[in-house]
Amino acid sequence: MNTELYLAKRILPHKDTANISKPIVNIAIIAIALGLAVMIVSVSVIIGFKSTISDKIFGFSSHIQIVNFDTNTSYESVPISKDSILVKSIKTIPDVVHVQTFATKPGIIKVNNAVKGVIVKGIDNSFNPTFFQNHKIDGSMVTFPDTITDRVLVSKQIADLLQLHTGESFIITFVPNESSKKPRKRRFVISGIYQTNLQEIDSRFILADIRHIQALNNWENNQISGYEVFLDSHKKLQKNKQLIQDEVGYDIGPDVQRLKVQTLQEVMPQIFDWLALLDMNAWVIIILMVLVAGMNMITGLLVIILEKTMNIGILKTLGIENVRIQKIFLYIGAMLIGKGMLWGNIIGISLCVIQMYFKVIPLDPATYFMSYIPIYISVPAILALNVGTLILTVGMLLLPSFIISKISPAQAIRFE
Repeated sequence: MNTELYLAKRILPHKDTANISKPIVNIAIIAIALGLAVMIVSVSVIIGFKSTISDKIFGFSSHIQIVNFDTNTSYESVPISKDSILVKSIKTIPDVVHVQTFATKPGIIKVNNAVKGVIVKGIDNSFNPTFFQNHKIDGSMVTFPDTITDRVLVSKQIADLLQLHTGESFIITFVPNESSKKPRKRRFVISGIYQTNLQEIDSRFILADIRHIQALNNWENNQISGYEVFLDSHKKLQKNKQLIQDEVGYDIGPDVQRLKVQTLQEVMPQIFDWLALLDMNAWVIIILMVLVAGMNMITGLLVIILEKTMNIGILKTLGIENVRIQKIFLYIGAMLIGKGMLWGNIIGISLCVIQMYFKVIPLDPATYFMSYIPIYISVPAILALNVGTLILTVGMLLLPSFIISKISPAQAIRFE
């Protein structure tokens, strides 16, 4: 029989007993419950934010790009030639799920008294349309017949700015690389409209037949801006970048096509820096909540110790060591913390489930890149929060438990 646990259950304040410590202990339990609920909601929201934004960014731009070694940050790219052998070897890498070609070229749209700079992203039959099918809000996807097509996919933001709708046409003016040549124009027809709520994408990109860009740049039919490589997880960027680089090769001689392998994190570092700040916010919230819950629990246990001073004196008179008495009160603290954590889990998970299924809290897409607060309930994260909260708060209770060793049995028995 665990004597300390038995005595802890007897000393623990009950509903049917009038104890001075009861309201203070209840406050401590409420603090733990609310603190854990806030931590669960915060972590679920942050994981949801990162997961949603990462899926959108990688869904549009791929995890890894293979471009010409001389390509810079400009969307006027230096072409490379298609290499079916290279693509086949890259697809043999276990984490690679898809490889597609692309080409980009900046242009200017002027229609309905509005002017907008855009990036035309050329795609072909190798393009995986799943991402844009999930974010298409009107019309149909671009298809690729045997002859070049003028149908394009535009964002809702661009369509609204230019007051255009599905089926309407517009002209894009392309400025040539050579200063001696005149600007060239192309008429396009809106096949469909998409909306990702990511400013980096919606404000700039139009999807079109890659053959338009090849013709505008006077490229051959087998010349492209590069390859987009999609992985099964964004957590494997650096490992797979090295594997792809090994397939591409390091030879940059005059007779060899010079290629550069870059991850999306290297292309768009600002978004990933912003995502990293979310992790810092989560840690600040967790530390503050644990400290508040721990301090409230310390206060509650101190009040219980003072209230039970006479009992402590009697136990010492019976010859029970200080360590065993400390263990009794640590059991009391652990039981109270467990009660608070139980309610904290119920409240926190319930709030997450409500937001996940009913989306009761909306967001401004222009600011937060999504129309509602995203939630992702991670069981490992919730378990880690529970275990961490229990260990830290019980550990903080060691401090007030040392007061027991300072209590004199004779004074404690006379204590009122």
